[in-house]
Amino acid sequence: MARTRVTNGPAIRERRERLGILQADLAEQIGVSGSYLSRIESGAETPGMGTMTVHDLAEALKVSLDDITVPASELAS
Repeated sequence: MARTRVTNGPAIRERRERLGILQADLAEQIGVSGSYLSRIESGAETPGMGTMTVHDLAEALKVSLDDITVPASELAS
């Protein structure tokens, strides 16, 4: 099944920085490695909506899923 929405790395990084949260602290809070979160923020990794990581990110950043995801079709462009 094709993913319809995936993470928007720059939006995640912008929100994290706006909240003054260090990347390492956010990674620990959501239970991933700092390098994995770095890859998400850079766009090298794009976990889909069905992953707990995306839900945990939204909760930790106090945003909706729509605020930190984009349609997967936008990445194919």
